Amino acid sequence: MNKNYSIVKLANGDNIICNVIDNSENVIEVESPLKMEIVSRNAKGGIAESLTLSRWLQPFSDESKFSLNKSTVILNAPVTIGLGKYYEFILKKMDKLDIEGPSEKELKSIEEEEKRNLKKQMLEYIKDDVTIH
Repeated sequence: MNKNYSIVKLANGDNIICNVIDNSENVIEVESPLKMEIVSRNAKGGIAESLTLSRWLQPFSDESKFSLNKSTVILNAPVTIGLGKYYEFILKKMDKLDIEGPSEKELKSIEEEEKRNLKKQMLEYIKDDVTIH
């Protein structure tokens, strides 16, 4: 895969990270687009934000390459080295899941970890004894 990774902000509000294959006058050809979302969660020191990358159109299409009309693009900017590495890591994980899929044991482990994290967050919230008006 050519490493021309970009963040593309679309007029509908979606932010995607992708590999730009071609950037012509009217169309941007992209490959392996992933939707970028910031997720906030309660943490011990306050609110923590993290970046999640999820499939953008692939759940609805078997294609990996898409053409974006430039009239729908608000911003197209290159990614940082760190974000590029994270994007590659997530793509590899998704490819592995597509090929193998998680085992029942892995799914159960993930579910149990999520339950523990939620319980921990709830206990921290209760322990802080914060009054919200």
